[in-house]
Amino acid sequence: MKQITAADALAMLSQLFEEPVENLSPEVLREEIPGWDSMGALILMAELDERFGIELTAGESREMVRVEDLLNYLRRHGALSG
Repeated sequence: MKQITAADALAMLSQLFEEPVENLSPEVLREEIPGWDSMGALILMAELDERFGIELTAGESREMVRVEDLLNYLRRHGALSG
């Protein structure tokens, strides 16, 4: 599996959610990212599947409160280095 860095992951989220990367950091709340709505969550699920072969479920997605939760998820699934 291809691994990415945390900076790469934030850049991916910036692109997916159309949010400037400087506004994204591990402590940022999901609710503070306008693009991380229900449609954004579906786009994220599709991207993780396509890019890493990771199947993020709707339930797992709903449990994510901060950007850090997504980074930890990627780390647990071997997609995030470090």
